Amino acid sequence: MSVKSLGKESLIYGAGHVAARGVTFLLLPIYTNLFSLSDYGIISLVYTFLGFMNVILHYGLDASLLKHYVPADIEERRSILTNAYTSFLLTTIAFVLLLVFFRSNISGLLFGNPLPSIALMVAGILFFDVLWSMHVLLLRAEGKPVFYTIVSFINVLLTLGLNILFVIYLKLGISGVLISNLITSGCIFFITLPIIIKRISITSLSIKQWKRMMKFGLPFLPAGIFSMILELSDRYILRYLTNIETVGLYNAGYKLGMLMMLVVMGFNMAWQPYFLKKKKNERKYVANVTTYVLSVLGFLWILILIWTDAMVKLPFGDSTFFGDQYWASTQIVSIIALAYIFHAIYLLQLPGVYLLEKSGLIAWIRGLGAVSNIILNFLFIPKYGIVGAAGATCISFILMALILYLINLKIFSIPYNWNKIGLITFTTGLIFFIHFNFHLDLYMKIILSFSYPIILIITDVVRVNQFQTVLNN
Repeated sequence: MSVKSLGKESLIYGAGHVAARGVTFLLLPIYTNLFSLSDYGIISLVYTFLGFMNVILHYGLDASLLKHYVPADIEERRSILTNAYTSFLLTTIAFVLLLVFFRSNISGLLFGNPLPSIALMVAGILFFDVLWSMHVLLLRAEGKPVFYTIVSFINVLLTLGLNILFVIYLKLGISGVLISNLITSGCIFFITLPIIIKRISITSLSIKQWKRMMKFGLPFLPAGIFSMILELSDRYILRYLTNIETVGLYNAGYKLGMLMMLVVMGFNMAWQPYFLKKKKNERKYVANVTTYVLSVLGFLWILILIWTDAMVKLPFGDSTFFGDQYWASTQIVSIIALAYIFHAIYLLQLPGVYLLEKSGLIAWIRGLGAVSNIILNFLFIPKYGIVGAAGATCISFILMALILYLINLKIFSIPYNWNKIGLITFTTGLIFFIHFNFHLDLYMKIILSFSYPIILIITDVVRVNQFQTVLNN
């Protein structure tokens, strides 16, 4: 796959990923105007739990599936997929049954709501989500971004439509949110099920094949758990140290900051299959891609920094984009967005670990990030509240990117263009300084927003024809 293909597929995957994950952004006006801080806090804890369990129930086998499936021939792919999917199906059913059996205890303990129906709906959502995510993983592995994006947009339309029906018109509150998600997840599962049925065969089951895949994938389980702790544990720590209302406020701001994450993960959808296929000049391409990705993410961060406050107060009839009780959440948006830039830096450095099959390092790095995040949350939240939680997350992502960089110096040294990266960083920092130290009217905000690409062009960090030149390589 050329860098040109990488760029095109990143845009297509990005559109699909932004659509699938961005639906939570589109729902923010509904949730922040209709739900109290405490109700939205409960919703936040439910989706935090779903995030954790999606990782645990994939137990690293999803990463191993992608790793082994991409370079395999047709028959070997059938064996790889059959063994992985059968494993997912059995373990997911077992866990869902546990949730159903202990539903009364789980609803109150984990979600702050004693209704057993909450745990039942979460169990159903989890079953469908764990499995259909493997369906669309195959679309990535086989390089079918258009089909992937179509599925993503179906997901968006169903989620939005059902939320409008159950939350706005039928006024079912928290239950309406979960019913919408359950129906959507079930529909996506059945729509994409033919992808799996056509590619598996019960005769391909092999304990030897499964063990081989688990040997590579199992280190990703603690790595995945650590990642979820890094990204999601702050909600539960906030609930413990403060209250459910603070969780709701924090989650609203976090969702806006995740606009950066949508772009980063959209790029990563194409990045992983790309570097798994790349056979030569890997290090040079990683260095080039890093420069271009950072230049784009820097511009997006500037836009988030400057325009978030104005965006949340945009009027929509008698309401605003965010309900006014959520406006204070904007103070963490740029911090969370910055955290995901460092997450992108971390992802850009993973080719060495994957290609050299040193997956165990990922668990150690993410573990250090998770531990640092928990410690920093307990240190910062009592004094700084939601800003402290956001700062803890950002520092932890910085630490992970730095540790992986130091490891790569020994195992997979990458020839970065430090002059260009330095100018990108300096320009971003300069605009940040101006934004926080001067009063800016509308016209000055517009000028400041577009000064970033102008400065990068003038300093020759980015050229108008440079992207085209690289894409043709």
